[in-house]
Amino acid sequence: MNITRKWKRALVVGCSHGIHADPVALEAVISFRDSYQPHTVVHLGDFVDTTAFRSGAKGTADEGSPVDADIDSGLEFLTRLRPTMVLCGNHEQRLWRAMASQSAIVAHCAETVVRGIESHCRKLKASLRTYTGVWQGEMLGNYRLMHGVFYSENATRDHAEAYGNVIHAHTHRTAVAKGRRSDNPTGYCVGTLTTSTNMDYASTRRATLSWSQGMVWGEYTDGSAQLWLHENQTGSAWRTPR
Repeated sequence: MNITRKWKRALVVGCSHGIHADPVALEAVISFRDSYQPHTVVHLGDFVDTTAFRSGAKGTADEGSPVDADIDSGLEFLTRLRPTMVLCGNHEQRLWRAMASQSAIVAHCAETVVRGIESHCRKLKASLRTYTGVWQGEMLGNYRLMHGVFYSENATRDHAEAYGNVIHAHTHRTAVAKGRRSDNPTGYCVGTLTTSTNMDYASTRRATLSWSQGMVWGEYTDGSAQLWLHENQTGSAWRTPR
């Protein structure tokens, strides 16, 4: 007896970072989303940047970074993306952590933003997953979805070796890598959707030179997936799949 498995289309992006997002990259992703019409759309986290909530920001220029513009930009992109699932990354985690701040002003501000994010995702009918570090993970076929936790030159390989088949963000470097395991897992990194030169806190890191914009798309069933990575070369026009 033949068993027919119905394939569904998927689009996965991450690391758009609110106020630091590249408008050209966002437009390209939305255009592809509208033409591809995926059943499942996932943002892997860091949809806002939360620079002012960064650990160690107190007393520095980062503390004065805009909050409203950053959050509004991030939520506006989610509105246009129309995700079915939103994972929180380490930048959103700053807000959840700040709700326990000893500063009542900081705690109140963080809680207001968190409640706004939760409300926004409910309106979009997108499931929101909080950041849980190494334990984070939702499934797309036989691939684990997570924001990501490793940040080495071999981070995508490290994710595959730790979790098996995986799609992650976090490193801002588009990549495909095989895990050194007998089950031969594959890791994908969706890269970023930011304008790298706008992010001052990363401007002195050599690793920033390897950042690249991208997305992962493809088809999946309950137990498998066929995926492709789209990488946009730095400084070139976006040419999304047709």
